[in-house]
Parts: sequence; structure tokens; C-alpha cells
Amino acid sequence: MTVVVFSLTVLISIIMISNNNLVFSQSLAKRLTLHGVRIQTPITGEKISIGINNLSISGRSVDNESSNCQVSVIVNDIKPYQKASASGLNGADDYSRWKFTLSPDYTELKNGTNKITAKLECKDDLDALMFNTIKITGIHVHGSEQDKLSANTIEHTSGAVNNESLEEQIIEKKEFNQTQQFVNHTISYDQNSALPQSNLTTSTIDSTLNARNTYIDKKMVLAPSIKYLVILIPNEGHESTNQPKKQLPLINQPYVPQNTIIDKSTSIIWLNADVGHRHKISLNDSNSEKIFESGIFRYNTTSKPLRLNETGSYQYWESNVSKEVPDFVMSGVITVTSQDEGNATTASQNKEDIVGAYMVPAKLLDKYRSEFEDKGFTIDSTFTYKDLRGGQKGTGPEQTLIVWKTHNIPLKKVIGDLEELTPTLPYN
Repeated sequence: MTVVVFSLTVLISIIMISNNNLVFSQSLAKRLTLHGVRIQTPITGEKISIGINNLSISGRSVDNESSNCQVSVIVNDIKPYQKASASGLNGADDYSRWKFTLSPDYTELKNGTNKITAKLECKDDLDALMFNTIKITGIHVHGSEQDKLSANTIEHTSGAVNNESLEEQIIEKKEFNQTQQFVNHTISYDQNSALPQSNLTTSTIDSTLNARNTYIDKKMVLAPSIKYLVILIPNEGHESTNQPKKQLPLINQPYVPQNTIIDKSTSIIWLNADVGHRHKISLNDSNSEKIFESGIFRYNTTSKPLRLNETGSYQYWESNVSKEVPDFVMSGVITVTSQDEGNATTASQNKEDIVGAYMVPAKLLDKYRSEFEDKGFTIDSTFTYKDLRGGQKGTGPEQTLIVWKTHNIPLKKVIGDLEELTPTLPYN
């Protein structure tokens, strides 16, 4: 009898531990859905001797055996990004855990503030923030002090990698806190004012507006001559692909284009064409800090034009959009670059173009092509695809993605024309 009671006690304990681990894993996975990649060691604010060679940097990501992701690291913005090594349990391609050794061949820590950024790149669709940045302090130490600091650093590193509670603290530490000072410096509403100069320049951007590429690659590259990009929130854009067919979205991305590369003098506008749904855009910087929020805008209205004055990569997103899939996060990426100074004058003089995407039932393409052209729009390209839901009443089984463009037409008229067209679609 005693043996039976003891066995039952052990069994119950095992079940309770397993359940606790499951709850923790689910909680951790949920947080990692928001934070796609995290640097675990070193930690923000840590003091590290600049005399240490081969500093170990490690972390976690949402990569798993069913996804196809890779982590890379950049230190003090010294390009290019350096590929990290996968150290997950599932082999050389498992970046759920990763590590990177900072060697003198790439760069060394400097005295004072050092910035370390990890970037997650996935070929699959993951609702995750793709960057995490920490700042550490490089200090001069000598002799026994350096040996002691090195030992402490090694001890801290090895302990943190195996300490799940510390991992949870790090993940929770930088939840989306708005930094108003950074907002004032980085973001401005478009008032036709002169933009501040940046030290970061790239070659002049070649425009890639092809509708087929926008659908397949979920990306659009804009030339510096584009003054405004109108990003479409398509009908059913709030739906996740992880649900029954009748609830699927109509297109493969919640924003069209979902990812865009623009010059820093181009402004962004979001058009809400998601019938019956209100939306609100939040935008994060490369440190995963929320630095902008649009406020709620209704169906068939637009956000105010937004211009990002600093080069870099920004993730915009909206959560709590799906009752069926509560963890679904609508997300997209804006990469801001700066053109060569030699072409700046010409580009500025010609910045009259407005570009955007639109979605219509394929069987009504000719009708809406005529509507667009009658209003002075140019249809740059179209791409017809089988919608993910398989067709709705009045729309048919195929949708057509339209990439449109206007030249020398005021923004107010362009937005007015779009708001006039949208309610005529059969989605309503």
C-alpha cells in the first residue's frame, strides 16, 4: 500500500512539473512571437573590458525545425552583418539558440558605449520583430582587474545561457515602451519641410513596382523620386492564415506591400480597405522600441502621411486583430535609405509621384482599370492570383493585385479618388 501511494505521489508530481513547463514554454513562445530574436549575453549596461578578445555573444530566436531562419550580428554599425552560428538542439540550421564570437578580424569593442544588434531573417512568414539591440560599456582595465573582469564575464555568460528565468526577464524587460524624445528626433509628419542631412548614404534606388514581385516577394522597392507610398490594408487583412479556410485572408500579406525600401524623403500613408474594421498602426525602431502610433482610422480612410527622417529598418504592426487567432500580429517592415548626394537635387525637383497597391476581383479588372485611368492614375502592372479563401459571393475565386502610380496630382485628390472607389467593390 505504501509503495502504491508513493508511486501515485511521484506520478502526480511529474504531471504537475510537466504542466508547469508547458505553461512556461507557451508563455515564452508567446513573448518570442513579439520578439523574434533576443540577445541574452551580454546584457544591456554590462561593463566589459575592451582588452577581451573573442567576446561571446549569444541569444535565442523563434526559429524551429519547421521554419527557415538565420541570425546575424552587427557591432557598432560596422557593416556587413556577420553570420551567427546556430546552436539549437536540431543541428546546424536551428537558430532557436545562436552564438557569435566577436573577433578582432571583424572589429573590437571601443572605450565607452558599444551597440550590438542581432537580426533575424526568415524565408517563412513569422509574426516577429526582426531586430534586437543592446548597449554595453567598454572599459579599460589592467592586470589582475582585467583577469577578474574576464572571469566574471565568462561566469555570467555561462550562467545566463542556462538560466531560463533570466531569459524571461530579458524578454520582458523591453516591452513596447514609447520613447517620446526619439519620436521627436526620428519621425515627423510631412509638412513639405527640408529634411535633415544624414551621414548614411546608398546608391540611388532603382524602383521595383512589379505587381507579380510584390505578391510573391511581399516587397516593393521605390525610387527616390516617389513622394508618397500608399500602403494598402486589404480586405480581410486582419485574418491569419492559421485558421479555417472560410476565415482566411484573400491575399498572402496583411499589408500590401508588406515590406518596402524607400528613400528617407518618401512619406508613408496607410489606406484602410478592410471592410468593417478599424485599424491602428504602431511602429518600432531597430531596438524594438515603439516610437510611433497612428491612432485609430476607420474603413475607407487613411492615416496621416508619415515620414521617417533616420535611415534604418522599422517594423510596423498591429495586434489583437483576430478573435479566432488571438496571437496573430499584422506586421510589415519599412527600410529607409538615403540616396547619393549627387542625385539629391534632381530627385527633389521631380518628387511628384505617388505610388500604391490595390486589390480587386479579377473578373472586374477591366472595370476598375478604366476607373483608375479616368481619374488620371497609371496602372503600372497587375498580377492575378487565386485568393486564399477560394472565392466569396460576388467576387469569384481570383483576385488581381494592381500597382498604380500618379504624377503631378495632389495627394488630397488621390486619396479622395481612392476613397470614392473602395466602397464600390463587391467586398462591402
